[in-house]
Amino acid sequence: MLATSDVSIQEVLRYFTKRGIEVGLLVPTETGMAKSIMDATGNVREFLRSSGLHDFEGQPQGQAHKRLLRTRIVTSAGIVGTQTSLYRPVTKAGDPRIWIYGLAQHASAGNLLALVAVGKDELLVINASNAGLVPGVPPRAGERIEIRDAIDVDLETILAPLVARSNDTATELLELLHGIAGKWHAGVPGIRRDTEVGRLLEELLGIRPNSSRSPDYKGIEIKAGRSRSSTRQTLFAKVPDWHLSNLKSSAEILDRFGYVRGDSYLKQLRCTVSARGPNTQGLFLLVPSDGAYLHEGSIQPDLREVATWRIDELKSALQMKHPETFWVTARSNRLASDAEEFRYESVLHTKKPIASALPTLLETGVVTVDHLITKNKRGRVREQGPLFRIWRRDMDLLFPPGEFHLLGQPDPDPQAGMSP
Repeated sequence: MLATSDVSIQEVLRYFTKRGIEVGLLVPTETGMAKSIMDATGNVREFLRSSGLHDFEGQPQGQAHKRLLRTRIVTSAGIVGTQTSLYRPVTKAGDPRIWIYGLAQHASAGNLLALVAVGKDELLVINASNAGLVPGVPPRAGERIEIRDAIDVDLETILAPLVARSNDTATELLELLHGIAGKWHAGVPGIRRDTEVGRLLEELLGIRPNSSRSPDYKGIEIKAGRSRSSTRQTLFAKVPDWHLSNLKSSAEILDRFGYVRGDSYLKQLRCTVSARGPNTQGLFLLVPSDGAYLHEGSIQPDLREVATWRIDELKSALQMKHPETFWVTARSNRLASDAEEFRYESVLHTKKPIASALPTLLETGVVTVDHLITKNKRGRVREQGPLFRIWRRDMDLLFPPGEFHLLGQPDPDPQAGMSP
């Protein structure tokens, strides 16, 4: 379980995501180290499959079908060549197993191992718990980084050939944004809406409102937010797989967990659901060890699982929505007419999220799910999500660094890095 890691999963993931490198994460247990065997957890299996190294689904059970993968273990003391065994035992259901030969000499139970593919036939196993090895990752509690740590191992140099690079541009859209920048634009009068900053921007750009899950402008998704906003950023919307879920619709979820508040609706459910623990409605997220599904759980004894999503479908939704994204920031003012006005000031241009990180971010509570379900006076139920969201400060766990532009001004040299 990743929860037993002795160093910050987020900081390790942030390091690799910043470089556009797909990574699998593995934490050995005491039992696993003693028996020289580990379960290939869902995130490890998906990493091996998506990187082209190995697909357990097509592997028959038994030692005769074991796959040996060329491997290098990277620690602060040096680099050691070895092999990794990938197989499915004949016992039980043939649950996938992984073992890195000689691992016990270079890691301990609780260490966080980062798995990186080198081409289609070699695996790097990086002990991210080694003090000083992964830049920016604090040492374990009570451990100090000494000058001798990682003195002969430069992880940046080792990973340099794998760092993603791209020279694609979005000149046309950037020019349109420059054209509306530098002036204030009034929104619709009335109660402030979190979505107004984005709705108005689409109107100014001539983009017609639609409910499509595809990107907004010729393959580029546009996300707008207020510059001082502390709200979370919406990544995508995705309803559960109702065939796999115990409750079969948003209406059933509302009936079971909704509440009456105010006079606008007969019933509503507006809440954030996280893997960090149950919310006030008793709902929480759970990613089982096989990594194939995301479950919305409940503390109610007669309904332990409420809804289910397939992880592969969530990753596909993320990739479909954000192949390229413009994250636009606006300054806002309230007007006497009870409207808001906006001045669009900057944009961060990102490409291709690291989708393999999504299950880990769900499991650790970094990515959450928001229900926005209402039943109006006529009895009609509407669900504006469920929305998968992330705090702005954590976006660099999912998106490699993009290009930053100040709107209405000549562009400086592109700045790498995610805005806070």
